[in-house]
Amino acid sequence: MDDMHKTFQENLSAYALGALDTDEAAALRIHLQTCDSCRAELADYQRVSAGLLAALPPKAPGPALKRTLQKRLAARTRPQFKWSWSQVAVSGAFVLLIVLNIVSISQVYSLSELQAEQSRERYAEQTAIAMLAYPGTQSISFNQDGVAGSLLVDKHRNLLAVFAWHLPPAPAGKTYQMWLIDPQGDRTSGGFLAPEADQPFSMAVIASPQPLMSFVGLGITLEPSGGSPKPTGPKVLRVDF
Repeated sequence: MDDMHKTFQENLSAYALGALDTDEAAALRIHLQTCDSCRAELADYQRVSAGLLAALPPKAPGPALKRTLQKRLAARTRPQFKWSWSQVAVSGAFVLLIVLNIVSISQVYSLSELQAEQSRERYAEQTAIAMLAYPGTQSISFNQDGVAGSLLVDKHRNLLAVFAWHLPPAPAGKTYQMWLIDPQGDRTSGGFLAPEADQPFSMAVIASPQPLMSFVGLGITLEPSGGSPKPTGPKVLRVDF
């Protein structure tokens, strides 16, 4: 019983400051109902806390108050990182939304590239069909090193269409580049000829940057991907017109 009384006595200063835990404060209130000395000592602490420090001799707080204050200070200053399930769900949904947006943008870009390529193919096909209807279109056949085909040449409208059969796929890192050849032998790039795996022939239309009258032939060479400013690779064919 003496040990309990001593504990209650040590808690009086913390109780007067309102710094005692709930359970300890409840136990101390029960003890105060039957202990005159603790009630008197508590009254002293309460007078000190009310600003009557000058009326009482200095009194050091008990060790219980120090422990209680240190415990509460540590609890308040310790960082708390608690994630609720709702926060986790919202964060996951946000990340998923970003991923879906990136995938959608990539798909839209790929679709745009495909549509642009299909538009170029339709333009080339329609132009070639229209050239066949022009009375001034010249048709020239060729068969060189196993590559057969024909040229449609309309010098008045500066248009030239190429049809090449049995042109093998270009090696990795290479492309077929077309050249317009002038009388002096100089070459002007006319774009690229890309064989289609599902097509028996390759086709391209050249809209000449200069009057087609200025040129006398068409050449095709194998060049690095992206093309070259002047021919550097092996000749595939040459057709004069």
